[in-house]
Amino acid sequence: MMKPDLVIFDCDGVIVDSEGPTCEAIAANLSGYGMPLKPEGVHELFMGRTLHDIQASEEARDLNLPDNWVDEVYADMFEVLKGAPLSKGVIDLFDALENQGTAIAIASNGAIDKMKVTLGPSGLFDRLKDRMYSGHTHAPKPQAGMLIAAMEQAGARPEHTVMIDDSTAGAGAAQAAGTQFYGYSEHSPDSVLKPLGVDIIYSMAELKQKLVK
Repeated sequence: MMKPDLVIFDCDGVIVDSEGPTCEAIAANLSGYGMPLKPEGVHELFMGRTLHDIQASEEARDLNLPDNWVDEVYADMFEVLKGAPLSKGVIDLFDALENQGTAIAIASNGAIDKMKVTLGPSGLFDRLKDRMYSGHTHAPKPQAGMLIAAMEQAGARPEHTVMIDDSTAGAGAAQAAGTQFYGYSEHSPDSVLKPLGVDIIYSMAELKQKLVK
């Protein structure tokens, strides 16, 4: 592929290895409300969805959750996500992309405050905070709103934009926005992405080979 104008990254499970602790926090919380779940069950049922989506779907199944459930779960998450490691080589990849003139953005269904917890210690939050898009303030993936906003800000063309995500929601957003897509499966099984027939990447080093010219 040609040198991309813009690369848009999902956050959890792509930039930062946070899917495991996140699923553990949600599983523990929902189990306390009478829905026994293991972390892998959370991953299978809810991967790529917002907490508001999860709350609505579980209340539709008659699970009695408090009105402030999303805030409650985020408080649980923030405790377990402190110190979650970055994906190996991600800062090197970001540096290489920007050195060749490729813009970077983040599009996550998670809240900005959550990204501040996971990306703050490394300096990535301050570096990218003006190029972060959240499903709490934009239409969440699989809708295309965050990707379109990122392309407009960067002046990027859809055909020269790449989305990197570990979920079917991210793949759907890329398709809706008309961008290229790479599935990312360093921290989670590739069984979710394989049925989509997309190219799957397993490390930041491999992704660098694809994107840096």
